[in-house]
Amino acid sequence: MNCIVCGEKMFFSEENLVHVCLNEGHGVLCYFEPDSCWFAAKEETALDLGKKGIKFHYIPKGVFENAGIGQSDFKCEYNESEKKES
Repeated sequence: MNCIVCGEKMFFSEENLVHVCLNEGHGVLCYFEPDSCWFAAKEETALDLGKKGIKFHYIPKGVFENAGIGQSDFKCEYNESEKKES
């Protein structure tokens, strides 16, 4: 799944059924599959989602950090060497 804001490939946590994008431009942004809802850690991003009519919750960055969601928790599924071999 690609991020609705920046278009980058999102990391997927199968255990939590959540897609996560950590792009610094929009802050932590998650998509929870079971209820098709977005969670934004940056107020500006949350407001932009609202203006577009997208279902979202604003969750301050500290809450994500307390839940252990951070840059080091996700590994990129994309491998540059795989692209070169194609």
